[in-house]
Amino acid sequence: KSFSIGTALMVDDWYERLGLNDIIGRHKSKGIALDALVRGMLVDQLGDNFSVLQASAWLNRKEVRDHYGIRAFNSKTLYRAVEMLGRNRERIVRELQDSVLELLERPKTDVLLDWTSIVYYGDMAKLAKYGYSRDHHPGERQLTLGAAQLAPPYDVPIGLTIEAGNINDQAHMKATYGQVRRLLEPGSLVVFDRGANDKSNLNRIELDGNDHLTAKKLNSSDDAVFQAFDPERWECIDAVLGVYALKRTFPRRVNYYFYYFFSEKLKKDHLKSRRRKAERLLAEAIAIQNSLDKGKKLPKRFRINNPLVDVRYDYQTKLVEIDEEEALRLLMADVIEGREGCFYLTSSRDMPAAEALRIYRSKDAIEKLFHSLKSEVEIKPVRVWTEDAVHGVLLVGFIAQLMISLTRFFVKPV
Repeated sequence: KSFSIGTALMVDDWYERLGLNDIIGRHKSKGIALDALVRGMLVDQLGDNFSVLQASAWLNRKEVRDHYGIRAFNSKTLYRAVEMLGRNRERIVRELQDSVLELLERPKTDVLLDWTSIVYYGDMAKLAKYGYSRDHHPGERQLTLGAAQLAPPYDVPIGLTIEAGNINDQAHMKATYGQVRRLLEPGSLVVFDRGANDKSNLNRIELDGNDHLTAKKLNSSDDAVFQAFDPERWECIDAVLGVYALKRTFPRRVNYYFYYFFSEKLKKDHLKSRRRKAERLLAEAIAIQNSLDKGKKLPKRFRINNPLVDVRYDYQTKLVEIDEEEALRLLMADVIEGREGCFYLTSSRDMPAAEALRIYRSKDAIEKLFHSLKSEVEIKPVRVWTEDAVHGVLLVGFIAQLMISLTRFFVKPV
């Protein structure tokens, strides 16, 4: 890979404006300057998939060493630098947060929280666990990442937490919110999705004097509200998409506001998804029936393939009694829940339903942040062998993403 002087100069500029010379440089006093190594890693991170070994080879190229004024070094030097960042991550993130807010003139703004997972290649870091993979690699160990981002129009990340790969969002939120709560002005709105919604998290936000806005899983009492849906009585907040809202408050829940939404477009999307599921189930049933009719073994995906497990089973489908059209109707009746197009939000802040929906939809900004981290900065997969190194390489990726976000905010054409 060639040395991009443009990217190097951009990194150098943000490195100085954020005061990273003091924030990071102080953690290493001997040998090759930590600042030079981190600057080089950031340039490499913004230009290619990050691997400490590959970054070491790239940094040792003459034109790169000349730019940073460093001598040739062994790859172990860079691994030690990454671990040093990981060991000092809490102080680095805290000071970096203050620097970012100072650069943005300390705006009083809301914050968005979200969580994702990334693949970890290896088995030495204790954080690597098997869990629900949002990275579409259920067979691999993983880590979970939590991120905090200033709400639009800033869209600048200010927090990053790393937890074990099997931790759920409700537990992880305690760390993510805990990392940024000191930065929030009283009355700030904390926006997150339903996965992290539990009583202890809501109480903690309220005790800090802040407000929350989140989605909530539907239950049977909510079904009664949606069954009574009447477009004449509900507020139409988007005629094009057919979005209607009903705002309710409950006397026993002081300062809690519930926003029920029904979307015609969302209902159509849900029904299409349900039909695809029904068609997939029908295709599986047809494959099983064809095997039974021909006296063949079932396709592998329907069998237990373990030589130590002796299984005797019989399959019988309803396809011998009904045609495919009737089968599809039966499957559709089974997969349709009756909640298609329905959802609701809850908040401790009183606001119009249209505003609550607009703010919650702004959470898309942090989902784009994760997409950028994974697809543009390419923090995945993680390929280091100690817990400190895991935190270190992900911190480098976070700082690289921060520089991208700040550039997008300050440089309008970008």
